[in-house]
Amino acid sequence: MHNYFQHFKLLRKRLFFLIFLFALTRLFFYFNNYSNFSDIGFFELLKILFFGLRFDISALVYANLLFIILHIIPGEFKDSKKYQLFTKTLFVITSSLLLLANLADSEYFKFTKKRSSAYVLDLFGFSGIESDATRQLPEFITQYWYITLTWIILVYIVIKKYRKLDRRKFFYFKMTPKIIIKQSIWFLIISGIFIVFARGGFQLKPLRIINAASYTSPQNIPLILNTPFTIMKTLGSKKLPEKNYFEQNKLDNIYSPLVKYTSNSNFKKDNVIVIILESFSNEYIGAFNKGKGYTPFLDSLIKKSLTFSNAYANGTQSIEALPSVLSGLPALMDNPFITSDYSSNELNSIASLLREYNYETSIFHGLTNGSMGFDNFASVAQIEKYYGRSEYDNEDHYDGRWGIFDEEFSQYTAKELDKTKRPFFSCYMTLSSHNPYTVPENYKDRFTKGEDIHKVISYADFALKRFFETISKMPWYKNTLFVITADHTGPAFDEFHKNKVGRYSVPIIFHHPSDTTLQGLNDYTIVQQTDILPSIMDYLNYPKPLVCFGNSVFDKKSERFAVNYISGIYQIIKDDYSLQFDGEKTISLFDIKTDKLLKNNLIDKRDNTVLKLENKLKAIIQSYNKRMNDNNLTRKKK
Repeated sequence: MHNYFQHFKLLRKRLFFLIFLFALTRLFFYFNNYSNFSDIGFFELLKILFFGLRFDISALVYANLLFIILHIIPGEFKDSKKYQLFTKTLFVITSSLLLLANLADSEYFKFTKKRSSAYVLDLFGFSGIESDATRQLPEFITQYWYITLTWIILVYIVIKKYRKLDRRKFFYFKMTPKIIIKQSIWFLIISGIFIVFARGGFQLKPLRIINAASYTSPQNIPLILNTPFTIMKTLGSKKLPEKNYFEQNKLDNIYSPLVKYTSNSNFKKDNVIVIILESFSNEYIGAFNKGKGYTPFLDSLIKKSLTFSNAYANGTQSIEALPSVLSGLPALMDNPFITSDYSSNELNSIASLLREYNYETSIFHGLTNGSMGFDNFASVAQIEKYYGRSEYDNEDHYDGRWGIFDEEFSQYTAKELDKTKRPFFSCYMTLSSHNPYTVPENYKDRFTKGEDIHKVISYADFALKRFFETISKMPWYKNTLFVITADHTGPAFDEFHKNKVGRYSVPIIFHHPSDTTLQGLNDYTIVQQTDILPSIMDYLNYPKPLVCFGNSVFDKKSERFAVNYISGIYQIIKDDYSLQFDGEKTISLFDIKTDKLLKNNLIDKRDNTVLKLENKLKAIIQSYNKRMNDNNLTRKKK
């Protein structure tokens, strides 16, 4: 039996060493994103490191199941040098991948504000979409050299510190039925212990992402988690959980995504162009910050437009923005709709509804074709034509990373739109204000103000100006409704835009060259990306019902709110409050009017407000999950 326990002791030491390295990567994550966690005191950090062990152990056991079994399986064949070499190779490869996930996510977090889900695997082509990460891997390695270097050092440590089998401590004897039975019993006992570790304890349900909310504030949840855990917990998640907070009649009274707008006027066949600006946070826009900003053209356009500054994105990634903006579908699940098992669901979109009135429909994005599945979503949304880097067909204007620079692609978009039969609907997405923040060589000395993100925001704003200068001379321009927003926010510099509310703060602008009623800066009405679809249809006097999780900004009777979801926590922003809900209970309530930095949790002081907002959010979640599961996202479904 001595040999059997020698292998178990080695296993224990090897796994404890890996737990230690996971703690180091958590500290690396913390310091690399210190500005997002600057409010954490020393003792709170110790608490996070301690409780983070629970999630680390769970992830490490799951990821090393084969490695564990190879150590505790009965038999003396484990003593051979070939067997030991195999287990070491397996351990090094597995550990390297796990450590890489944590280190790489310390940079990706700066853009998503959450630990990565199984969606990150789609970036490597696992879902059939273009392998963005694989294609750009060499540049990632170069740009984030300190991540690469840290990873290499940790892998080297893993190899050097891997505890070898000390054969001098072995007793060699013949395996007998009695010894095999004893080892088998210990195998079952030890396996049971590791099952408990993998589950995260003896609780009824295995450890989940949402459990992190029990140990820290929502702002710090990504720090207590680890990336392998969040990937594994969202891997293969095929169906949203059915929520039964309310009976159907009560549910419909509290909230229903089935909306209809009435008008005495006929349908207006104005052209519609939705412009989605990459990473254009409200923080960067001068018109919202007393002139301090990096968007002189957008500032000038805001003066001639109906603009909502108290507006919010429904997600934190570009891949989440398209369904929100074009289909009124917020990102209320771990994986983006485009790469989820619901991606083939029938849904409304601006394009599908306008095609009923013979609109030509298109989408323009200078991104490499196939990236993030945008072209696939265009098909689901019934957008007829997709124009990307391939259609542009001029690599002289390739930015070397993502696609075609904004200025050139915006001019291409303008020329193609001028060829389009009217009326038309089109979505134009920019890309240059994306990491690594590349400005064309001929403009390198022109846009120098601020941080790197500010420089590319200035360039993207300039490209937008050139786009409007070109299309303003075209005959269809004056008969076109423009809706401008951002896909998500960019890196934040002030404290408000780092918190759970400010990280979603983006502009939503309605501009029509021939409609002077669309003017004014509105800084009090809460608006979200999912309001764009119903607002456009209401503006055009669309007479039929539709399904979307938003309301028209032109409907004065509609309730105003915004919803988000991140790291297992739902959020509703309504009236003067932000409420955060873990799917079972409310965990925080903040008065965002008097407490912009979300320092004072009012959960025990506003019972009526908590109940009202929680019921609204529950109704939205219940309706969202059921309709998603039932493929009931259009008015055609019963």
